[in-house]
Amino acid sequence: MKKTLELPVEIGTVVYEAEFPKYPQRVIGYRIGRMMGEDEEEFEDERETDELYMEYEGCGMSGSSSAFMFGKSVFLTRGEAEQAFLKTDN
Repeated sequence: MKKTLELPVEIGTVVYEAEFPKYPQRVIGYRIGRMMGEDEEEFEDERETDELYMEYEGCGMSGSSSAFMFGKSVFLTRGEAEQAFLKTDN
């Protein structure tokens, strides 16, 4: 049985995090679970080892998020990210 993996956006797409909506981040790749060489202690407890993660960087920052958070905490537009930020009462 073949499985097809659908990615939320193409590598190279600019996205915005709700935590830092003013800083555009470019998607640089995807991974499943912990990265090679990443210490288990550095791998956050809430992360699943078989979950798809989106990796992004830009403006001197880098980050990753569960691909399933696209549209919840990671967005295609700055405006969507700013609205999500305001809803979190930050």
